[in-house]
Amino acid sequence: MDNLKKIADELKKAHSEGKNAVELALLSREKLGAGFGAISFIASFRLAFDIPLPVLQQAQAWQQFGWGGRQMSDEEFSAILTPWLTKQ
Repeated sequence: MDNLKKIADELKKAHSEGKNAVELALLSREKLGAGFGAISFIASFRLAFDIPLPVLQQAQAWQQFGWGGRQMSDEEFSAILTPWLTKQ
């Protein structure tokens, strides 16, 4: 959990520097490395931005994650997450 907290803090900092939802997700994947997956993505974004679980579950369909099923475009991904990021 300490690693996820550290990554959440890095996501907050990157967001304050102007990174958008797509850039933050890619940063999360980079920082988590081999530990990156649906659960770690959800946990890191939830810790960083307090995004509701159903929103993050929906965001898992982003095409860049490649987890199968319905594939969500960058635009759809950003549209789902941006309202929650702007609350910060």
